[in-house]
Amino acid sequence: MTVTLTQTVECISQCYDHGAEHEHVSLYLLEEGNETILIDSGSFYHRSEIMSSVDAATDGDGPDAIVLSHSDYPHSANVSPLGGATNDVELVASSGAPEQQGLPDARKCTIGEQLEVQGRTLSFIDPPLADRSHTTWIYDHGDGILFTADGFGNYHQPGQCGYRSSDFDDMISTEQIHKYHRDNLVWLRYVDPDKVENRLNDIFGRFDVTAVAPIHGNPITGEDLTLYRARLYESMKRIADEYEVTPPGA
Repeated sequence: MTVTLTQTVECISQCYDHGAEHEHVSLYLLEEGNETILIDSGSFYHRSEIMSSVDAATDGDGPDAIVLSHSDYPHSANVSPLGGATNDVELVASSGAPEQQGLPDARKCTIGEQLEVQGRTLSFIDPPLADRSHTTWIYDHGDGILFTADGFGNYHQPGQCGYRSSDFDDMISTEQIHKYHRDNLVWLRYVDPDKVENRLNDIFGRFDVTAVAPIHGNPITGEDLTLYRARLYESMKRIADEYEVTPPGA
């Protein structure tokens, strides 16, 4: 399933099935003229569907570049099948030492700086909501989209896999935002939500974000960003309040 965000950005939507709920594990396709860039490569569980979707979107040519948010399997499992291990596809990795993560030929991004990738200017951001230290968020200066892993996610019901935030009756619910972040970013129980919120304010103040494209959630369109962020902040406060943290030696 592909979901259009802008004229040049599409979500290739795939999900893990958790029974009554689903969790996105998607990737995004950017077009720059005749060039195609993938943000992440998806999970090996969805390899055949992803390969078919990329082939259809590129007329069988495949991507010209793959940019990884980080090298965990939900994000990088299809690098080789998509050509990222060849000289034909530019591979950009967030890790400071890609060779130690099995990506010896990857071009390394520098967190806090920019790269030109197939004619597209991308900024690489140190994310305040992530599950691994080698993660980056990616901002596309062309369309103003912020690609996030692993924050800004949510669970959703079957049948809502291809929804954008504006397709829900009342946007993405606080409950689904809360449950996703509680389960996947467990360190939030130890963190002052205001400090995370201040970092997010810095990012949104520095970049003109027109939409957020999460790897693990439904895409969030510009008119819904204020409401989503309010519900995210409420969720972080709730997570912090749900757990009593005892200092060492207390």
